[in-house]
Amino acid sequence: MRLILLLFVGMWFSCAVCEAQIMQNPNKAFDLAKKTGKKVMLVFSGSDWCIPCIQFNKAILSDSIFLRFAGDNLVLLEADFPQRKKIAAPLRSQYDSLAAAFNPEGAFPHIVLLSPEKKLITAVPVRQQSPSDFISTLKQLLK
Repeated sequence: MRLILLLFVGMWFSCAVCEAQIMQNPNKAFDLAKKTGKKVMLVFSGSDWCIPCIQFNKAILSDSIFLRFAGDNLVLLEADFPQRKKIAAPLRSQYDSLAAAFNPEGAFPHIVLLSPEKKLITAVPVRQQSPSDFISTLKQLLK
């Protein structure tokens, strides 16, 4: 009985570890992508003013099923452009560089898949969809 309980607890902790964390630091995100061989899903967001961004965050980026999928397949990076909250100047500069390269139109939310070497793979369509539907879209794009 103890062995079964230990196995169950171990499986629960290993699944919790599988959940992706949304990174804010581009250098760390791309370093992790290089180490793991995973693609980077870069999300351009306006966290305190962009209603579709806030909805995407609540519906997809906060969903445990999506976070488990991402933990196995992606490095998540958010480049946030808030209006009220301050972003440190060095981080803001990195976000501006990413936006110039991958979101020159300034669309929000805007999501792209990138290689660990910062090469554009594709843009990811953002619509009101379930986490399962969004995961299906990502699986097709990651092929």
